[in-house]
Amino acid sequence: MSYLVQVTKCDAHKILKKYLKDHGITQAFVAKKIGISPQNFNDYVNGKHNFDADFAFNVAKALDISPYIFLKESYRKLVEKE
Repeated sequence: MSYLVQVTKCDAHKILKKYLKDHGITQAFVAKKIGISPQNFNDYVNGKHNFDADFAFNVAKALDISPYIFLKESYRKLVEKE
């Protein structure tokens, strides 16, 4: 039996939604940058899809920000070492 560990914060989608609003960035802009449909991106932002580490890192790269805002504290140290 294998277990997947959730490394992102449980409210990561809310953090992203607030970040986009605060910075005047559209969901369509970010969706295009990471190569997914605006509807699919909207599903992540509204918590309908699992906001996993891959999505967190892709969004962070597209926005040129640190993925730390989406990661649980215990996983931030692992990212810092790389």
